[in-house]
Amino acid sequence: MRRIGLLGGECSGKTTLAERLGTAMPGCVVPEHLRDFVSTMGRPPHADEQAGILVEQRAAEDRVAETCADDTVVADPAVLMTAVYSLAYFGDDSLLDQAIAHARTYSLLIWCDIDLPWVPEPGQRDGPEHRARVHSLIGDLVRERLQPAGIDVVRVSGPTDARVAATLRAWRHRGFGTPT
Repeated sequence: MRRIGLLGGECSGKTTLAERLGTAMPGCVVPEHLRDFVSTMGRPPHADEQAGILVEQRAAEDRVAETCADDTVVADPAVLMTAVYSLAYFGDDSLLDQAIAHARTYSLLIWCDIDLPWVPEPGQRDGPEHRARVHSLIGDLVRERLQPAGIDVVRVSGPTDARVAATLRAWRHRGFGTPT
């Protein structure tokens, strides 16, 4: 089972890309547990709930991988995003090491640029300034932790079609063949 993990702040096109990749690969998409948490609880998580959200996102990936009829799982988002959000919201980097270790399980990590228009979604999104801050944190992690650890990250930008095409090119470039 191959896994693609998506990175990016709110409203960076992760979910749309995941859905399109799920069709193009084909593959199974793992939805974002944080989104479900916020919808169910009616509030964002507290700092002490972040570790549980990370564990649940990782478990959801594993459940989907076990039941997926296709050979590709697309994580929307990668587990690493929970650690990034914990750092952004709470200044807490305690989840980074385990999230970076988990990042090694992805065949491909895709970092979604913030060149798409920001669209409000009450209760789920905090604003373009927060998106930019998270984007910057991801960039720091890519340069300072992921690349030195040999974890390759492909940055995609532009409209969804361009992002899908760039992801499929990166997939083929890494020898995973042409999706059907």
